[in-house]
Amino acid sequence: MRVLVLVAAVFSLCAGPALAQDAARERQLDLAGRYLQLTQGTDATKIMRGYLDEAYGEMDLPDDQRTWLADQFSTIFEEALSIAIGEVRAEVADTFTAAELEAAVGFYETPMGRSIARKNLEAGMALQQAMMPYVLESVTSLSEKFCLRFDCTELGEAAAKSRH
Repeated sequence: MRVLVLVAAVFSLCAGPALAQDAARERQLDLAGRYLQLTQGTDATKIMRGYLDEAYGEMDLPDDQRTWLADQFSTIFEEALSIAIGEVRAEVADTFTAAELEAAVGFYETPMGRSIARKNLEAGMALQQAMMPYVLESVTSLSEKFCLRFDCTELGEAAAKSRH
């Protein structure tokens, strides 16, 4: 009986710190998720929808087709963003201290913080949009150089198979 009491006492002494660590980790993960939602998720879909509406507005498509495409891409973007936030939450929790996350979340929950987060998203999307023609041109050039240097027959066949 004494052995059982001793084992229970040792177990309770070991379990206490482990439970505290689990609670601290959960708090850190929750803060990281909140930080990501405030800085990346809250307005990103609205901003992306604005860019899509603008881009599709320049295309020679009927209104119903433009709206459908914008709706579909907005849904894809929102779902991908949600998944990505979930996937990087632990990495963000490991990158920042709890104090840093608390301070950041506290700031981004203020009107000024929300304004700065929204403007950061807008600036980031504008930068990506400005980079896109150069990236596409560079990737096309790189692909051409690759195929000049290496045999691209197998890559072409694999790409054709993946389309079927």
